[in-house]
Amino acid sequence: MAVNKFNISDTIPQMHVGQVVTVFTVAGGTGGGGYTGTILAIDDVNLYLLLVAAQAPDAVVGAFGAPGAGVGAVVTIPLAQISSVTEPVL
Repeated sequence: MAVNKFNISDTIPQMHVGQVVTVFTVAGGTGGGGYTGTILAIDDVNLYLLLVAAQAPDAVVGAFGAPGAGVGAVVTIPLAQISSVTEPVL
């Protein structure tokens, strides 16, 4: 019987900060639909993505960034939870 020894965690570190990717996780629900964003950092345990830049909310105490500033959401994805990664090829 053939054994698949491929591990997605071995491929992720070959990607680069600033690269745009879509990451699919083994989670169900919304997380299973994938996260598209720009790679901010990769460490031994997690991948950090900046999702679509969004405006900071107006008049919210503790909001990150100034109202109207381009701020996005950062998502932390454990490498062990990644099922696949896609990237644009030009």
